[in-house]
Amino acid sequence: MARSPGTGAMCPDCLERRIRSDLAGSGLSFVHGVSDSPLPFASSAVVQQMASDGSDQCIGSQKTCGYFVLVVLNGGKTYVDTKKCENNPLEQSLIFKDDNHCAVQADSSPGIEHVGDLQSSSSSNNQQLTVNIITKLTPVYYLGRVATTEIRDLMASYMNLSIEQDVINSLNLLCENTISGPAGLGFLSFVGFSAFDDIHPSGLVRHPNILPVLAVVESSDCCYMFQPKAPYTLENIMHYSPEALCSDWHIRFFIYQIMSALAYLHDFGVHHGNLKPSTILMSDSLWPYLSISDISHVKQNRGFGGPEGSILNSCCAEEDCSSRSIFASFNLPSSLDWSSHFKRWWTGELSNYEYLLVLNKLAGRRWGDPAFHPVMPWVIDFTVRPDENSDIGWRDLTKSKWRLAKGDEQLDFTYSSSDVPYHVSDECLSELAVCSYKARRLSKTILRSAVRSVYEPNEYPSSMQRLYQWTPDECIPEFYSDPWIFVSLHSEMSNLALPSWVTSSEEFICLHRDALESDRVSQQLHHWIDITFGYKLAGEASVEAKNVMLPPSDPSRPKSIGRRQLFTKPHPKRLISTPHSAYHNKVESCARCQRKGSNSTTDVLLNDCNPPNMFSQVDYLEEFEQATLFMELQHHLNPIYSYSNTAACCCSSVKYLKRQFSDQEVLQPDSVLSVVPDFDFGSYLECFESDDSSSIGYQELLRWKQRSCSVIEHHANDIFSIGCILAEIYLHRPLFDASLLAAYKETGMLPGALHELPVHVRLLVESCIQRQWERRPCSKHLLESPYFPPSVRSAYMFLAPLQLLCTSGDRLKYVTKLASEGTLKAMGEFAAEVCAPYCLPFVSSSRLDVDTESCLRLLKEFLKCLSVQAAKKHILPIIQKILQAG
Repeated sequence: MARSPGTGAMCPDCLERRIRSDLAGSGLSFVHGVSDSPLPFASSAVVQQMASDGSDQCIGSQKTCGYFVLVVLNGGKTYVDTKKCENNPLEQSLIFKDDNHCAVQADSSPGIEHVGDLQSSSSSNNQQLTVNIITKLTPVYYLGRVATTEIRDLMASYMNLSIEQDVINSLNLLCENTISGPAGLGFLSFVGFSAFDDIHPSGLVRHPNILPVLAVVESSDCCYMFQPKAPYTLENIMHYSPEALCSDWHIRFFIYQIMSALAYLHDFGVHHGNLKPSTILMSDSLWPYLSISDISHVKQNRGFGGPEGSILNSCCAEEDCSSRSIFASFNLPSSLDWSSHFKRWWTGELSNYEYLLVLNKLAGRRWGDPAFHPVMPWVIDFTVRPDENSDIGWRDLTKSKWRLAKGDEQLDFTYSSSDVPYHVSDECLSELAVCSYKARRLSKTILRSAVRSVYEPNEYPSSMQRLYQWTPDECIPEFYSDPWIFVSLHSEMSNLALPSWVTSSEEFICLHRDALESDRVSQQLHHWIDITFGYKLAGEASVEAKNVMLPPSDPSRPKSIGRRQLFTKPHPKRLISTPHSAYHNKVESCARCQRKGSNSTTDVLLNDCNPPNMFSQVDYLEEFEQATLFMELQHHLNPIYSYSNTAACCCSSVKYLKRQFSDQEVLQPDSVLSVVPDFDFGSYLECFESDDSSSIGYQELLRWKQRSCSVIEHHANDIFSIGCILAEIYLHRPLFDASLLAAYKETGMLPGALHELPVHVRLLVESCIQRQWERRPCSKHLLESPYFPPSVRSAYMFLAPLQLLCTSGDRLKYVTKLASEGTLKAMGEFAAEVCAPYCLPFVSSSRLDVDTESCLRLLKEFLKCLSVQAAKKHILPIIQKILQAG
C-alpha cells in the first residue's frame, strides 16, 4: 500500500494536468513540481511566463526571469467572495479593514479585482486564518476564476518592476522632506528607523525580506498563490558554495536581515514555525527572503481539496492517471529521517530504489528539475536479459559511469595534464543527459534550450542500449519506474526502442527494477554510493577511485546545484535484499524474485540480537557493528531546528493564531499619518554610522545577554531556530540532531560543537537555544545585540529600498540622494564596498529610465569612499562596460 504523499500533494502528472486546466490561456507553462519529500509528490510547482505571442521566449532577461512558483492553498471559494473593498482615501490604494476581514491591497490595476470580504460565517476555519495571515503580512491581488488576461498583466507588471512603485515614490518624496502617503514611512519602520517604530502598515507595504506574493488566483477547489522563483536557498549556499558568505561581517549582515523579517512577523503576532536553511530563500545578490508559504500554518493548509473540501489523501487525483500504478507500491514515508530509512534499507524493508531516492533528497536533488534531477545507477548494459547466475551484461558498480565510458587511460591523462588535477566532471548527471533521456516526454522548448537550439529528432539516441553506450552520465529513476518514459509525444520522434528480450515497456520496467533490487546489485550498491554520495568524492579515496571532480572556477560564486558529500566513511554493505512483493504490484511477475522474497528475513532491526539464518553469529555481529558505527557518524543528515515537538506545536500554534486574529484593530488612514509631521530627513541621515575601531567586547555581549525581555513561546521557538542556523553557518554542520537535542533537553548539556564557535557567536547562540523558552531573547532584542555592529544596520537601511519592485531610475534617484548626503562616508569604507555591487549596476544599465547625471553623481560618491583596490574591483569594470557600449 502506498504511503501518503503528504497533505494535498499530487503526483507530477496530475499536478501538471490540474494546473494546465485551471490556468489555461494565462500564458503560464508548467515546468515541474516542487516536492518536499524524496518522492515526486508536490503541492506547488514552478511555472514559466511565456511571451504574449505564444513564442518560446520568456519575458525578462535575468537568469530566473519569467519563472514563478505556484503554491496551492486548499479551499477555493471558501476563502473569499468577490465583494470589493472600499476605496481608501489615500491615492490609488485600498485599506485593510479588520472589522470585516477585508484584505490589504497595494495600488490598483485595471481589470484586477482585489480580495474582498472574507466570509464571516467561517471565521474560525483554517482557510480563513491562512488568508488573514497572508493579507496581514503583504499586499496581494486577488484574481477571480479564468482571469487569464489579468494574470498576464500582473506578471508583466512584475517583470517590468512596477508593482511597488508607490513605495519608492514615497521614499523619494521623503528625501525632499515631502510627505506622500504611509508607504515610505511604513517601509522605513521596517528597516530600523526608530522614529517610526509605532507604525504598523498592516499589509500595505511589503517588508524587504519577505518574498512578494504577487496574486491569489481562485479555482474550483483551491487557490493558487503566485510568488517569484528565488534562485537559491541558504541550504544551497551552505552545501554547494559556502564561500559565497565570504566574511564574518557578511554572515552578520545576512542574519540581521533574517531577524528583521522575523521581528516583522512577530510584531503582527505570527510565528514562522518552519525556519531552517531550506526555507530561507536568496536572490542572485544573496539578499535573503522568508516566504509566507513556508510559515508553518500556511504550509499545513497547502494542497488540493477533495470533493467535499477535504485534503486529498492520494497521490493521483485523476482516475485515469497513467502514474497511478507507478506510485501505488511505494513504501517510503514523506519524512526525511535518514537513520530510520537506513535501518529499513539495511534490513531489507526498504528497496534500493527507495533508499537511493532518500540519498538524492539529502543531496539536494530535485524531481523534475533537469539541471539537478535525482540520479540512479545503470546496473545492466542491455546487451542480454539480466541473469544473476551469469556475469554477462552487468555493470561494474565499483567504478563511476564516467570512468567506464572514458577509460582509465584517458582519466589518467586528464588528471596529469590539467592545471588543477581532476578526473571527472563536477556533475554525475548533466542537464543535457536528463533531457536526452526524457526527450520523448519533454516539450520542444525545453529540448531546444537544454540539448540543441535546432530541434532535430533523429539526433537523439533511438534505443536503450544506444542511450547507455552514448552517455558518460548515470541513469534516472524513471527508467526503473515509468513505462511512459519510452512513449514519444512528438509525431516526428519515434518511441525509445526497447531491448529485444522484452515485449513491452511494462515488462522492461519490471525486469529493470528486478535487476536494481537483485542480490548482485544489493551486494555492490554501497560502492556506487561511496562514489556518488560518499567518501570517494574527496581526499585520497577519490584519487584512487579516479573520481576527483573538476573544481569550481570561482568558489565564492553562488550555486544552486552541486555534489554534496553525504558520507565520509565507507557505506555499509546491505544485509538483506528487498523481497520482490515489496515493490511489484503483480504477483505473477518474476518467479525467481518471489522465491527469493519468501526466503528472506525482513524483520531484522539494528537492535535485534538474533542474526538472520543465512549469517553466522560472527558475521552478523561484524556487519551489525559496522552499520551501528556508521550511523553514529551521520548526525549531520538528521538536523533539528525546532525545540518543540512538531505535532504538539502545530496544534497549539493554530489556537494561538486564531486568538491573535480574532479581534484585530481597525487600521485607519488617520492613525497612520498622525506621526508624519514629525519626520525629518536629517534625523534619518544620522542613523548611518560606522563601526568603532575597537572590536566587540566580551563584557558588552554579556551585559546584553543578561538584559531581560518578554517573549511569546511560539516566537521563542523561532529564536531557537535562528540560533541553530547561525551555528551551522559557522560550523558547516548542524548543531543538533534528534539524539543531541534529546540529551540537551534531559541534562542541559550543550553540544560540544558550540566550543568551536567564536566567542561572540557562541554567546548569541547560547542565548537563542536556552532550554527555558522564557529566557530566550525576543526578536527585537536580538536586533539590538552588539553582535550586529553599526555598519551592518547602516548598510541594511541603505540597501533595503533597492530591493523594491520598482524602476531602476527611481531606485537610482533614491540611492544617489542618500549617497550625496554623505551616508556612504558615514558608514565607513568597508560598508561602502559592500554596498557597491548593489548600487553600481544601475550606472551601467541600458534602461531608458536611468538618469545620466545621477549615474555620474553616484560614481563620484563611491570614488570618494572606496579604497584604490576596491575602486579597481567595482568601478573600473563599470566604466569599461559603459565605454564598450558607447
